[in-house]
Amino acid sequence: MTEPPRQFADETKLRIIAAAESLYSQNSIESVSFREIALAAGNKNTNAVQYHFGNRETLVQAIFAWRVWQMEPVRGVALDAAEKAGKPLSLPTLMRILCEPILDLTDDQGRHTYAAFMSKYLLLQRPAGTLHAADTRPDLSTNLRRILDQVNELVAAEDLYLGDYRVALSYLVVINTLVLSDNEGLPKHDPARFRKRFDISLDMAVAALERSCNT
Repeated sequence: MTEPPRQFADETKLRIIAAAESLYSQNSIESVSFREIALAAGNKNTNAVQYHFGNRETLVQAIFAWRVWQMEPVRGVALDAAEKAGKPLSLPTLMRILCEPILDLTDDQGRHTYAAFMSKYLLLQRPAGTLHAADTRPDLSTNLRRILDQVNELVAAEDLYLGDYRVALSYLVVINTLVLSDNEGLPKHDPARFRKRFDISLDMAVAALERSCNT
């Protein structure tokens, strides 16, 4: 992984971002106060969140940017390896490259907080117009965009918006599986079963995309 952008090299900001993601993953984004986030991040100054991020929209975008930046190198290596194999990238391969990195995005309790945060975002904030790093930070999401564009080509999406919408619905199958599994404590007490459940959810997501193909 390359050196982190300046905003991800600041330990105070990272603690706030991680605390916000964790709280947002458990509650609606609108219901969590900056004070709660500051305290969860270990800041005695309860104005720390506003000082560093200004408003909720900026903080949400920082969560996206931080996590996408973490997943980009993993996705890039996997894409390059698949392309060097000389075979056209299939939907199963692309969806696995898209989804597998999220397995490693956990909090100190092993919960997949980014998956839970993304689930709430895709169901509530995305329809309300809140943009993702794939929309706003092309400098951080090159490999993510490569995946989405190739999936859209395979499913013959009529337009980019509709294609990304189909991917989002399929992605929800996978991330909601992670959230349900966390709620059951499955990753801790039965990691093999958890991994099998993840693979099944990935198969379901691919099947949904294949069913949406126009060809």
